[in-house]
Amino acid sequence: MTLHASAIPADLIERDQFVLWRPERVGQKLTKIPYSATGRKASTVDPRTWASFDRAAEAWARAPKCYAGLGFVFVKGDGLTGIDLDDCLDSAELPKPWARGVVERFSDTYMEISPSGQGIKVWCRGELPANLPGVRVEDGSVEIYSHSRYFTMTGRVFRGAPLQLEEHGDDLRVLYEHLTAAKRKTWPLQPLQGGRIPHGQQHSTLISIAGTLRARRVCDEAILACLLAVNAHQCERPGSPEAISRIVRSTRTWGIK
Repeated sequence: MTLHASAIPADLIERDQFVLWRPERVGQKLTKIPYSATGRKASTVDPRTWASFDRAAEAWARAPKCYAGLGFVFVKGDGLTGIDLDDCLDSAELPKPWARGVVERFSDTYMEISPSGQGIKVWCRGELPANLPGVRVEDGSVEIYSHSRYFTMTGRVFRGAPLQLEEHGDDLRVLYEHLTAAKRKTWPLQPLQGGRIPHGQQHSTLISIAGTLRARRVCDEAILACLLAVNAHQCERPGSPEAISRIVRSTRTWGIK
């Protein structure tokens, strides 16, 4: 695989968080295994096994047949997050309908085509409540990581994406809530049995409800009516109608069904 190093943002290259990788069979599954520049297996939680970009690239140049490419490790607390849209591109390298909303929302930050040529990896600034392993979406999947995982890198910039990492903390939280809502068997407010939703949980609860309703193709007017009712009758400190409308609008363009 060719690495287009000149396209990788300085925001990433200046960090000593690089590894090498190659595909290896683990049981019945082919897995991308990380390696350090010394040739030993690397760990995504041990900085001693990582290297600078230059050192990792030099190690690959010395043994080009041993590795498939370079990877970047996400570290807890450094403010960087990666979104992996797997199998999201069609034969013309255009985003499939389910991924278009995410690509549009993050269009001002760095994204590149994955080694398979069928996915997109997005790098941005922002924090997550927790890592989110693969969530199936139609014929693809979405993963979001901010620590203890690594992304393979190609430098194949996706359709003129900027070579910089932009702040998307709010968008990451909305996307996280949207993707996790469908996996929950109950909404957070249900066990309260008519009690109040604590102030610190109101926003995430309302987003979760909106995401679940949208996934079931409920119209905007009905989602807004539902959120307004929950806001008025169950939120410890009800928000303004405009704040509730913003939540409905924020979940409108994700494109994930």
